[in-house]
This record gives sequence, C-alpha cells and structure tokens, in this order.
Amino acid sequence: MTSQTIETPSRAGSRDQARALLEALPQDLSASEVLVDGSSVLASAPSFVDELVKIILVQRKAACLVLSQAPERTREYAERSAKNRGVASRLVTAS
Repeated sequence: MTSQTIETPSRAGSRDQARALLEALPQDLSASEVLVDGSSVLASAPSFVDELVKIILVQRKAACLVLSQAPERTREYAERSAKNRGVASRLVTAS
C-alpha cells in the first residue's frame, strides 16, 4: 500500500479549495492510504471537509483516509460526511 500526505490550509473553507488541494493526487487511490495533516487548521467549513471525504474515499476510492491532528469540529465533520456517504469504515480520525 502506498501513502499520500496532504497538509491542509489554516482556513479550510470551500469545496473549490478542497478540490485544488487534491489536484496533484492520483485519480486511483484504491491501493493508497491518504493522510490529511490537519495540524494547521484554525477553522474549517463542513463543505471543505465533505469534499475531501467525497473525492478521496468515494470518487478516488482510497483504501483509507487518516485525518490527523485536526480540531475536534473538523473531525466531527469528517465522521458525519463519511457516515452519510457510506464510507465510515475507511476513515480514521486521530487527535
């Protein structure tokens, strides 16, 4: 399994911003674990986090998305999005 790492901006606020952040990732992530480093996040919008989950886990089918060191609210957004999209088993959140 390969690993991809992404660092989030301090203000994670829109779907467009999430799409731009993920442009460099391969289209097929089925054999990849994607680590999103949320340590610099000061504020995030549910739409930004939902777009990350949608692209990484649903569209590009990553084996696992690990959201690390993100604020509690951001982790909650990710968990809700993954549950609503039926991919919660492939999301790991860590403080």
